[in-house]
Amino acid sequence: MSLAAWLSHQPLIFASLGPTAFEQIETPLRPSARPYNVVVGHLIAVLAGFAALFLTHAWTSPAVSPHHVTLSRVEAAVLSSALTVLGTLLARATQPAATATTLLISLGLMRTWQDGVYIMLAVLLMTVVGEPLRRWRAREHGGLDTPTHRRHS
Repeated sequence: MSLAAWLSHQPLIFASLGPTAFEQIETPLRPSARPYNVVVGHLIAVLAGFAALFLTHAWTSPAVSPHHVTLSRVEAAVLSSALTVLGTLLARATQPAATATTLLISLGLMRTWQDGVYIMLAVLLMTVVGEPLRRWRAREHGGLDTPTHRRHS
């Protein structure tokens, strides 16, 4: 992903991709490591982040920094996190790292709709690259050939 970001000169690498990639490889049998959960979970997070900015009027507040945080950014962070958790539970697309994605937006580190598009492009690319590795690791763990796993994949 870092190479794709460097070659494209686009922000295709960000903090919440690390835990998502780790989960795909290290815990391949978890539902949250599956493509549906990864893509839909992060999509819900992006939408929740921007919805929270809109609802709290935090669009124009400065981004959170080690030296400064506004109340509207705090409100946006709380609301975006709650919306992400609720949305992913309702969609049965839980993805723990998606909460970090929504915070990137609500705290002002990724500020534009274009950033949201880049987030989703990166998530899709990582899913395409990571899914064969996840399946390979799942087979090593004896998981993909079991009837229970096939019903929930």
